[in-house]
Amino acid sequence: MARLFPNKTSLTGSCLLETLDVQDVWTRFIRDMQEMKKRDWHDVLVFVYGLFTAGVALSIYVKTLAPTVSFFDSGELISAAYCFGVAHPPGYPLYVALGRLFGMLPYGTFAFRINMMSALFAALAVLTVYGITYILLGDVQQGCQNSSCSHAGKSSPNSELMLRPIFAMIAALSFAFSLTHWQQALIAEVYSLNACFCGLIVWLLLLWYRGSRPLACSAEHRAGQRGTQDRVLSLIAFLFGLGFGNHQTISLLAIAAGFLVTVGRTRILLQPRTLLKIVISLMLGLSIYGLAPLGAAQNPAVNWGNPVSWRQFTWLITREAYDSAPSGYALSALKHEFFDEEAGERLFPDGTEGGDVRLVKKHGAARYYHVLKHSLLWKQLQSFDPLEEFGVFGTVLALMGLAWGVWRDWRTGSCLLIAVTSLVLIIVAIGDPPEENIFLLKEFHSPAYLLTAVWIGLGMMASAKAVLWLAPWRACREVVVLVCALYFMLPVGSRFLRTLPKVDRHRNYVAYDYAANIMTSLQRNAILFTWGDSGAFPLWYLQIVEEQRPDVTLVHVPHLTSPWYLDQLPPDLFESPAPAETYDKDLLAVLEDIVRKNLDTRPVYFDFSSAHSLKLPYWLLPNGITYKVRRPGDVLDETVWERYRFRGILEDTAIARDSDIDRSFLMYGSARMELGNYYLERGELERASEQFNLAVQLAPELGGRIIRSLKFRDKFGGERIVAVPHNPKDAQ
Repeated sequence: MARLFPNKTSLTGSCLLETLDVQDVWTRFIRDMQEMKKRDWHDVLVFVYGLFTAGVALSIYVKTLAPTVSFFDSGELISAAYCFGVAHPPGYPLYVALGRLFGMLPYGTFAFRINMMSALFAALAVLTVYGITYILLGDVQQGCQNSSCSHAGKSSPNSELMLRPIFAMIAALSFAFSLTHWQQALIAEVYSLNACFCGLIVWLLLLWYRGSRPLACSAEHRAGQRGTQDRVLSLIAFLFGLGFGNHQTISLLAIAAGFLVTVGRTRILLQPRTLLKIVISLMLGLSIYGLAPLGAAQNPAVNWGNPVSWRQFTWLITREAYDSAPSGYALSALKHEFFDEEAGERLFPDGTEGGDVRLVKKHGAARYYHVLKHSLLWKQLQSFDPLEEFGVFGTVLALMGLAWGVWRDWRTGSCLLIAVTSLVLIIVAIGDPPEENIFLLKEFHSPAYLLTAVWIGLGMMASAKAVLWLAPWRACREVVVLVCALYFMLPVGSRFLRTLPKVDRHRNYVAYDYAANIMTSLQRNAILFTWGDSGAFPLWYLQIVEEQRPDVTLVHVPHLTSPWYLDQLPPDLFESPAPAETYDKDLLAVLEDIVRKNLDTRPVYFDFSSAHSLKLPYWLLPNGITYKVRRPGDVLDETVWERYRFRGILEDTAIARDSDIDRSFLMYGSARMELGNYYLERGELERASEQFNLAVQLAPELGGRIIRSLKFRDKFGGERIVAVPHNPKDAQ
């Protein structure tokens, strides 16, 4: 009011000023409306395409989302988020914190909410593919011309401009419906969040790169632009640190990021102030790890390593617990085979059956080719499998896009190539799993698949440019645009239909029922020893999150050698007052201490994996999919199977299968088979036959084993055939 009425006593003057002000506003409004008419609505369509792509991905993910806990790390991560605890090394503090927030949603079970978190970040990762592809498909020179520095007015629409958002959308949907990413989007896991962070970092890098190119602008504007670009770099560094708190493999992306920053703005290496800002931003992101000791100090139910001391904190974040994990030593083995002539002969001896092997020579390229082809390293590298993710058509397009991208802009093209190469090779080299554990690497390649999908988008544009070059008339070119869009969309739809049955989890309760069935097998105040993570973590979820069977004491056998874990168990569980010092990491000695202390007062059980993984000196009584340490007077509980639920197993329900689900089927079937052997020993042939038939229904692969066992029994006059001895003397 003071501006409009500088002299309050002059009504005429104030009215004049007000009139002039309104006229000025009206003039600006008319001018803005005229500018809007000139404005290209292509940007709006680009935004709509992006929202549509992310919306389609998210809706499909929600439709196929797991309703509850799954096998492997799912149960542990959900439980850690619920109690704000510390997950397995390196702790995953960002995931735990975000899970805690998503757990506050007012819909569904706690497990469903965490699964929803995975779906949301998976959809955001799909959106980053769209953004990255769209940027790379754009003309950098056109981007400069349309910037605020040199606005040239409305650009004429062309066929390539129309195809950019379409191909970006198709590339994003190719990634959305790839096998690995879709699987991880449906369960409580860290990989969709990791893919989202990687995609966001690459997208920001490309935005920074476009903005860092020299423009014909004023010095003042260039200074402001440089400040903006420095802030983008600081944001990228912060996201690197924050993402490191979810999955440490994101650090491998720093190689490609450093390359692009260096070639995009070489002088940055001589700017200590900018470098200091980047380092500070990185450290701020890494400070997310401060949540680990803060959470551990509250003694949560999930508290790996109890990282309240510096020693345990470094143990957690450096993943020291996995130093003793089995390694394949693939590189050293390959080096030995390459340079040791005798090793080559042992691998491919003369006279071995098989045409390829007979062609191997002691020297020359053929020998090296066959050594590499049959090496463990080659099998490890095959864990990165774009053919399985995108099919032959998508893989060919990705290769075309890689070549075209490098030719079109060697800096950004090389950046993507360095990113994918470093992500795949270094993950394989560091992981170095033996052959039976190679499957564990597959989910680690999600960021590499994300960038491969970007190459698919570039490959589509390269193909379309070749076709458009042959189309002489404008009307013909518009038809070509429509045909190209439909042609490249069809393989995506085909992959969607092929992948859907492999990933759909919306009716998958196998892990939940497995854990619930174990709980219902146990008597009150029982002690249960568990072995594998896939079997133990759903039990953690039931007890910690859903508060089922708080009377049961769960003991994870592999952790019995860790002092931090023994400190978290109830002190009255042990006979020794200091089991960690008394038994010096002797796992079986600690286990026997617990059994010896509690067997007379509490029922003691082993789950299927622990009973079959350990040489136990106890009489074990079959008890569903658990085994009870037999005490005088104990009898078989013949009703335990009647209390079990088998949703998706014995019902007519098609569910997606994976190795953990198949293993649970095999456990159910094997337990039925052993119960059949139990009845067979007692001469109850009809009951034995019923159990054998049920075993085959659960796990058809057991049929041959049952037949061979029965034949062996008949041949040797009724020898006892049992997988778990009921008397320890029988095991000798």
